[in-house]
Amino acid sequence: MGKMTATDVLEKYKLKRLSEADLSGCDLAGADLRYAHLHGTNFSGANLTATNLSATGLYRADLHDANLSGADLSKANLGGANFSGANLSGADLSDSTLRWTNLRGANLSNANFTEAGLWETDLSGANLSGCNFSRANLSEADLSGANLLGALGLASMQEEMEMLILLRKEIREESFDLDMDQWHGRGKDDSHLDMYSFATFLDTCGTTHCGAGFCQVTLARRKNPIALISAKVAGSYAIPSMARLFYAEKGEFIAYLDDLISGKEPLLQR
Repeated sequence: MGKMTATDVLEKYKLKRLSEADLSGCDLAGADLRYAHLHGTNFSGANLTATNLSATGLYRADLHDANLSGADLSKANLGGANFSGANLSGADLSDSTLRWTNLRGANLSNANFTEAGLWETDLSGANLSGCNFSRANLSEADLSGANLLGALGLASMQEEMEMLILLRKEIREESFDLDMDQWHGRGKDDSHLDMYSFATFLDTCGTTHCGAGFCQVTLARRKNPIALISAKVAGSYAIPSMARLFYAEKGEFIAYLDDLISGKEPLLQR
């Protein structure tokens, strides 16, 4: 019969509609379900390998433990859907909407998230190795315990050293206090994406954790999506050897920065 369409699926499983239908455990590998209305549909444990789900409405659908390896989910509405434990390796999720989506523990290796919206998405414990997050929005996403190597730009040791030298240059050339002075604000946008220098950033903060904030600003200007998550996470990937000191006293912070640059303290191995 070739690839099943949405109509074929309705007939095969004697369904009146696909929205909120129970298709758990079904074999829909390679099916063509483009533009289908699948809101609330139960696909838990289903085989959706290489299935075309482009531009589908999967809002609040249940796909936990489903196999979606190589599936096309581009331009799909996946808001609030449950993909916990699912296999989405090599899947195309470009330009898709994943707000409040549950991807906890999912295998997302080599998935394409170009220009995807992942606001407040749960990616905790997920495998993100080799993912493409170009121009994706990861604002307030939960990345705790996720495998980020190769996904969000962990700096090489050379790149980290360049960042450390730039950071120390800013500290030495400007006269400011790294101790708590004032909170963020003063009329500037909270994301600080238009800022460049560490000195300018400290003008709205004044804390040692702005070592991480400096990295966030720099990465944002390079359009690295990790800058959209949080200052601490961005800093941890840009200068991981200093991550433990982002909230330290200023003396310890500056001394350790000097020791890393001089080679007295070794950079963390990748």
